[in-house]
Amino acid sequence: MLDEFKQYVSNYDLTNPKIKLKYNHSMRVMKLASKYAKLLNFNAEDIKLATIIGLLHDIGRFKQARVYDSFSDKDTVDHADLSVEELFTKGKIKSFCNQEEWYPIIKTAIKYHNKFELPETTDERTLKHVKLIKDVDKLDIMFMYSIPDEWHFESSDEEMSKEVIDAIEKHQLVNRLFCRNVNDRLCTQYAFAFEIYNDICLAEYKKNYLVYNEIVNQNHLFDDIHKIVLNYLNERIEEYERNRN
Repeated sequence: MLDEFKQYVSNYDLTNPKIKLKYNHSMRVMKLASKYAKLLNFNAEDIKLATIIGLLHDIGRFKQARVYDSFSDKDTVDHADLSVEELFTKGKIKSFCNQEEWYPIIKTAIKYHNKFELPETTDERTLKHVKLIKDVDKLDIMFMYSIPDEWHFESSDEEMSKEVIDAIEKHQLVNRLFCRNVNDRLCTQYAFAFEIYNDICLAEYKKNYLVYNEIVNQNHLFDDIHKIVLNYLNERIEEYERNRN
């Protein structure tokens, strides 16, 4: 599978920082998916399935970067839908996985990994894979902020939009349609914490989140938002630890 993935990416320009960034992200998310699938006691088949989903979840990003030179779904295309098109409409999934009975789970997990909502299904196996890829994707997105020269951003002196602040106060994800300035967009990352489904991921998420906040929080406009998110994380982690003991 890895050889096939590397072969696929070789069709793109790995000297392009956007392509390189998504290649590295895909490799790390694959490893995180495998790690947490084991910690969540997935069976051997589901560990392999989670690993495949982790590696392929952003495969549409490569085409998005080449065609649009942008990772803004709002301004280009939904990268998860593009990933599904690349894998299933064009049939490239057959290069990575020959277990056709797994295809519906892979397709659903990839399609919904960036969506606000969970898919409308009662199939617990599908849901656990959707939740896992959502979690480990966010783990690595926050981790990327700690990598020098890989992720660049600057805050501004603009006040955050009311809708953005309201969402965070309600422990909700931030709808990017409400993002009117750079600070609003940075707040979307803070709100990622509210969509970590598996408690076992929280400690690693918190560590990566604190690195992100250390960078952003040079701007004191984010102080109150940071307190809300950190309190939320601490409360969930404490409850998780209590229930484990």
